[in-house]
Amino acid sequence: MHLFKPTILALAVISATAFTAPAFADGDGEIKYRKSVMKSIGGHMGAIVGILKSETGNKANLIVHGQGMAALSNIAGSVFPEGSDFGETEALPVIWEKPADFAKAVKMFQDAAKGMEMATQSGDMAAVGAALGKLGGACKNCHENFREKKK
Repeated sequence: MHLFKPTILALAVISATAFTAPAFADGDGEIKYRKSVMKSIGGHMGAIVGILKSETGNKANLIVHGQGMAALSNIAGSVFPEGSDFGETEALPVIWEKPADFAKAVKMFQDAAKGMEMATQSGDMAAVGAALGKLGGACKNCHENFREKKK
């Protein structure tokens, strides 16, 4: 039992410092994380489209993609912290300049993603198609208003 005391102490120190650390280490790390989250969102979107177009035999996975999209929508707004508005990012300054407008766009995405999750769970492909239209519109809204245009 005496052997475990240093381990417990070390874990306590690590835990305490983890909660007192700054919100993020650097803007570059936040940008990399944001890009990964957005790539995941795009991956789920591409998979849903592929299933709807019958380009794949993985229709049974549709629910998982709907759940993934809904889950990712819940963190989408948090991947734009203060200090991550520089460097290699396509995020426009308006995200931080007009946070209420950005929050509305994120809410639109969250609502559309929740609708997609519900549609995929219903198994009704027409409902999934309609939900995809709303989800695509929410994505387009953010890309047009809060993302730098690709050249």
